[in-house]
Amino acid sequence: MIQTSKDVLFLVLGISILVVSFFLILLLYYLMKFFRECYKVSKSFSKITDRINETTKIVKEKGRQFTLLPLLSEAIRTIIEFLKEMKRKKEEKREEVEQESKK
Repeated sequence: MIQTSKDVLFLVLGISILVVSFFLILLLYYLMKFFRECYKVSKSFSKITDRINETTKIVKEKGRQFTLLPLLSEAIRTIIEFLKEMKRKKEEKREEVEQESKK
């Protein structure tokens, strides 16, 4: 069957072509999986943006009916009070640590 060096060359070329083809097919398979996942992510992202757009439209419509300023000012006041309380607790804790370290 293998009689000359030319036959060995053709056998090696055939095997190498099969190996390269296998790796190219494997590469294409993983590329297709990657692009499919990208498509799914972009589709879910577009759904999220659509929901955000719908929500903003609803808020705009409701905002025309009544003003949101009292609600926003109350929310900001609550946040500021919370931050002041956190700062006060930090200062108290720092003072306790300082008093303990002096002892």
